[in-house]
Amino acid sequence: MYYLLKIKKLLIKLLTCFIFPEKLRKNVRNFLFYFSFVDYVRFKRQNFHIISLGSDCLPRVLTTAVKLKPRKIYGEKTLPFDLCRSYDLKKIIKFIETDFKTYFDNLTISEELYPHDYKLSKIQFENRYKERIHNFLQILKSDKTIYFIYSNFEFVPDTKYIKKLYEVLRKKRQGKPFKLIILTSKHLEEIEDVIQITENFKIKHGNWVKSFINDYKDKQNEYTEFCSRAGGILKNIIEDAEKF
Repeated sequence: MYYLLKIKKLLIKLLTCFIFPEKLRKNVRNFLFYFSFVDYVRFKRQNFHIISLGSDCLPRVLTTAVKLKPRKIYGEKTLPFDLCRSYDLKKIIKFIETDFKTYFDNLTISEELYPHDYKLSKIQFENRYKERIHNFLQILKSDKTIYFIYSNFEFVPDTKYIKKLYEVLRKKRQGKPFKLIILTSKHLEEIEDVIQITENFKIKHGNWVKSFINDYKDKQNEYTEFCSRAGGILKNIIEDAEKF
């Protein structure tokens, strides 16, 4: 498997090296490497959405790795908390509660907070995040079940803010189905209708994303084990819920 996938990626690079601009070339390569017709059909039939609420890109990467959340090649839209670090749960709650009206007020664009977007100009950044906010608000109106996922392994979230977050989401959904799932290192007191996944997980190295995605199926480390374990729990929770 390792060598076949390596050869596949090499052939794709050779066949697409003439494509410009670079962004288009990257998108074509991702499509050729990752696209599966079986997954495409399954995602089209999928009767739920997954929305990451931060605190970093772990919920997005984890759910993509275990094929709960579609990749961009299947038409999945990027959302505001997908690719940034947002450890202040109070701010996340406020943004959702106010439809992100104050998102750009006193905004600090740094590599620490926006590792994928910090090189953008202010105008480019605002345009990109206005689009992501629009995507978020559109999905929020969906009749499909939404699984909101918040993870924080650096700081255990305060129970009162998790309860507040749930109430804000409940009001925004206006009776439409949703679940709030929390991934953290310490089990909080039981919170009605909030699902908790407790793991002793720490990000120690920058290669964790590659380990989660595990393109060549060659990595076996603490990150792939966490991805398999926590991702398996998430899949069971969502697949069991979708049976009813």
